[in-house]
Amino acid sequence: MNLRENSRGEDVKTVQEILKQLGFKPGGVDGWYGEKTEAAVIRFQEQHHLYADGIVGSNTWRELHQALHIHIEEQINPQVENGYQTELMDWKRVPADKYRDGYDRFFLRQDAAEAYMRVRERVIEAGGKLTSSGARRSLNAAVSASRSATSFHYTGRALDLFVGSAMENRNRDPFVVAADGDRCWRVYVRAEGGESMKIEAVTYGSRNQGRLISGRFIDLTALFETQGFKRIRARRSFFTGGSWLGAEWWHFQYENGLEKGVSTFGDELLKVYTEKQIRRTPVWQYRTRIFGVNWF
Repeated sequence: MNLRENSRGEDVKTVQEILKQLGFKPGGVDGWYGEKTEAAVIRFQEQHHLYADGIVGSNTWRELHQALHIHIEEQINPQVENGYQTELMDWKRVPADKYRDGYDRFFLRQDAAEAYMRVRERVIEAGGKLTSSGARRSLNAAVSASRSATSFHYTGRALDLFVGSAMENRNRDPFVVAADGDRCWRVYVRAEGGESMKIEAVTYGSRNQGRLISGRFIDLTALFETQGFKRIRARRSFFTGGSWLGAEWWHFQYENGLEKGVSTFGDELLKVYTEKQIRRTPVWQYRTRIFGVNWF
């Protein structure tokens, strides 16, 4: 499944019919994937937290059918919205520097987006890059060993730098990574306007032993921290031959405003979604998880 502008056929007609029922105005239901259909797909993708490229691949196809199912259920059995929600925090699209297969933009909730942009301003001013593997995650995204059911990504509070922009080539990558305590990393961005440093840089191929490199860098971990973004630990398995996806050097989460032992995963979801939007999604069952206790 890979429908895009100028595609034709019954699958295109199905997409148009679903978009029309959901109120996205794709133009005529004629089986031709024109500009109006593409624009409607982009609006749908943005609203449902998919990469908004206007192409209906397997993820968008699945989300369209899921959205239609929910829409039909709500017509048959409408439920009252939770009464205490009055205003949701906006989602903001922010820029990134495209690197290889990474993205050139992503979404965060408004306060996290503003904090990210302050970090980005400093990095770009110094001649560095901020890459992206994405941020906002679909509420229906599959959960796996490498994808937490209570990720900060669902709440708009987390971002991932492009996973291939460090730990591959110490002398060329936009970022270099050094060990910094118990399963923690310190990430540095290569920048002409940074400070002259010598760093014990590790790679995916040499994850337990760094090699000294020299250059001009900004301490990105420290810079993110000034704006409320915290790093997370690598998985233990990463250091014993486990998947490179366990490195987690790329993940930063915005923790400003969270209170340990008090703030819950559900509270944060309800700052960016209505209960109507999330009550049937897999993540809602974890809404009582508490920050600093069983939600990190």
